[in-house]
Amino acid sequence: MATTIKTIKRVAVIGAGASGLVGAKALLEENAFSKIRIFERNGKAGGVWQYTGDYHGSYSIPSLDPNTKLDPQSTNGFKTWPTPAYDQLTTNIPWEIMTYRNKNFNRDLPFFAFRQDVADFLQSYADTMDELISYNTSVLDVSKNGDEWVVRYQLNKNGSPVEEERYDAVMVATGFFHVPYIPDVKNIKEYSEKYPGVIKHAKYFRKPEEFDGQTVLVVGAGASGMDISNQLAENHAKKVYKSTRSTTTPLPAELPDIVEVDIIESFNTDDKSIRLADGTVLTDIDSVIYATGYIRSLPFLSSVNKSSNPLITDGSYIHNLYLHCIYTEDPTLIIMGVQRFVLPFRTSQAQACYIARVWSGRLKLPPKPIMEQFIAKRFLEVGHSKDFHDTKFPDDSDYCEYALALCKLAPGEYGMFPRDWPRKERLLRSNIFKLKIAYNRFYEREGRNAKYVEELLKSGVTDDLGLETEVTDTCYDRFGKPINGDQYTEKDVQEAINLVKSVDYK
Repeated sequence: MATTIKTIKRVAVIGAGASGLVGAKALLEENAFSKIRIFERNGKAGGVWQYTGDYHGSYSIPSLDPNTKLDPQSTNGFKTWPTPAYDQLTTNIPWEIMTYRNKNFNRDLPFFAFRQDVADFLQSYADTMDELISYNTSVLDVSKNGDEWVVRYQLNKNGSPVEEERYDAVMVATGFFHVPYIPDVKNIKEYSEKYPGVIKHAKYFRKPEEFDGQTVLVVGAGASGMDISNQLAENHAKKVYKSTRSTTTPLPAELPDIVEVDIIESFNTDDKSIRLADGTVLTDIDSVIYATGYIRSLPFLSSVNKSSNPLITDGSYIHNLYLHCIYTEDPTLIIMGVQRFVLPFRTSQAQACYIARVWSGRLKLPPKPIMEQFIAKRFLEVGHSKDFHDTKFPDDSDYCEYALALCKLAPGEYGMFPRDWPRKERLLRSNIFKLKIAYNRFYEREGRNAKYVEELLKSGVTDDLGLETEVTDTCYDRFGKPINGDQYTEKDVQEAINLVKSVDYK
């Protein structure tokens, strides 16, 4: 009763970041495909970890449209699209648990690595597949023609012709850090027009020195909002306000110059003031930085998005994805790197290993109703929500273990496998926030970066992190049965059909 997929020999991979690279590597290790080509629109691999410098283009305020096209800049004669990487960016995940199963970071790196270390790591990984990668090449359109995917692309130089190639399957690994999300707060458009440059998005933040002496309002409680707030408060901005829906702890916690305030209610164009939801009025703001995330966008899949089963509607989440990656209407199309609050390298590798086995024919996909049931269950939990793909701990590690269990069902002892999640790594994963605070305290005390968790524990900047506590056992219930797709019974399928029919998606 499995979902049938025709023979796949030619695969296009769009994007040479963490997801696309490990996706291509997993396909290679199946030794089942005659052609694998990776399209990367910038001049280097590494995706969001590549630092592209200052951006001088424009973008909409507010920014709500997933079909927004952002202007590139020019680098060495080629068009370059800016990434969100800023000058002092470090990981918020310890390198020890961040990476792939089959390639690790240099053990001499800081416990939380610098952006350039991650970019170099990914570029070295890409160099092992250099013959597959077409750099400075933008994919303009991907559409289905019969049993083939038609990929139209263009070299990023003025006057370059549009070309096309045909593939049996497409793996989209472009990430979702492209179109900034800036909410439509009252008078924000008029305010940004009257005071140009005051409102910015965190995607274009580069250096805290640019805000020396300013009073800055940072909006957002995520990792980038916290990190930017702390960088500004440390000997740069005169004062930093952080606007969030809930109380957060700044990193490091000792910084005194960050004032947490309520969400923004409106902007006043007459006197440049900003009114908060609790009635507070801020009158001294020089810059507003929206660290509010991104809109889901797949502009080159317009024909799919115009169909009766689109991937993108309003950009809050991606529709019709089994296991957050497999397009249920046509499983020869995969969207990688969708989930939030995961360890992207490891989650992408888990997806890639499973997909490679499915596309090579070593594993079977479940019947379509089973795949739709996965989506229906998630919808019942969160509805039409930007939280749809959120996979927080321990669900993220369980997801990877589930993919590993499926991969082990494939005949033959070859191919790439996801990393498993031993007890120590689950403990580190569950204490990431605590570890980052300890890491910053260690630097303040010792004047150097810690390399291992043992250094943090020995120095006394944190407690034992619960290393003696019990760790949640792996649970597959949220994802499905750890069985091959052709092992689902008629009863399983009928139960799935009944559940899907019962859900009101309106």
